[in-house]
Amino acid sequence: MQNKFKGLVIGFVLCVGSAALIAGCASMTKEQDITVAQASEPARARISQEVGQGKVDKITKEIERGKTVYDVEATVNGRHMEYLIAEKDGELLGTEVPVEFAQLPQPVQTATEKYFGTSSGLTVMKGVEYGETHYEIEGMKHGRKVEVTFDPEGKKGK
Repeated sequence: MQNKFKGLVIGFVLCVGSAALIAGCASMTKEQDITVAQASEPARARISQEVGQGKVDKITKEIERGKTVYDVEATVNGRHMEYLIAEKDGELLGTEVPVEFAQLPQPVQTATEKYFGTSSGLTVMKGVEYGETHYEIEGMKHGRKVEVTFDPEGKKGK
């Protein structure tokens, strides 16, 4: 009887410990909104360099490709900008900047017009992250605001 009880206690402890470990791992991958002051010193320096006299609107801390990074949304010279900055050393890993529809590569223009049925009333961002270029297009489709991503060849992304 005593061994059975000991086995139940050990099983319970292992179960609770495993659940805590899983919950801890899950929380490490979750996005977390933070302030500039909560960012690492190297990242704060990079944010200051990129945003300058602009305004930081939002910072999200997350794990991406095995690195802790900050996704920084800012308004710079009246334009919405986004920066992806490494926590460890403040390296600028990516940017998203607004562009005009006419500046899109022709395959992206064609794919966008096919997807939305128009080329007007759209918000267009050009992103370069980890050396890869993508285009985020936001607009109305079937009465809802939606966002779609294309690679430079006009292939729909994630």
